[in-house]
Amino acid sequence: MKNLIFVVFSLLLVTNISAQKKVDVTFEVGGVCGMCEERIEKAYDVKGIVIADYDLETHQLHVVYKTKHFPDILDVHRLATSVGHDTDLIKASEEVYAKIHECCKYRSEKETHKCSGDHEH
Repeated sequence: MKNLIFVVFSLLLVTNISAQKKVDVTFEVGGVCGMCEERIEKAYDVKGIVIADYDLETHQLHVVYKTKHFPDILDVHRLATSVGHDTDLIKASEEVYAKIHECCKYRSEKETHKCSGDHEH
């Protein structure tokens, strides 16, 4: 009987540990200014995201997330695209991209990137 209880407990423990697996990834996200950085990092302020840090100079987003909440890496990328920022795997919709501030437009060299202070959205 003790062995059966031990086996059941061990299986439950292993299942719980695997459900809490954390993944550490870094990927490219389009952005050009401090407002972009704030918007991107705020999009990752959700349950299941442990760390999200955007490097504006390199356009790299470092994310540590729990696979229990994000079983597919594309779901992690979709957080950025949901606020108008393309990743190296998914492009934000034109509708969402159009809603970001003019100084945050990063898709074309023709678009200006002059942010002057805080903007209200």
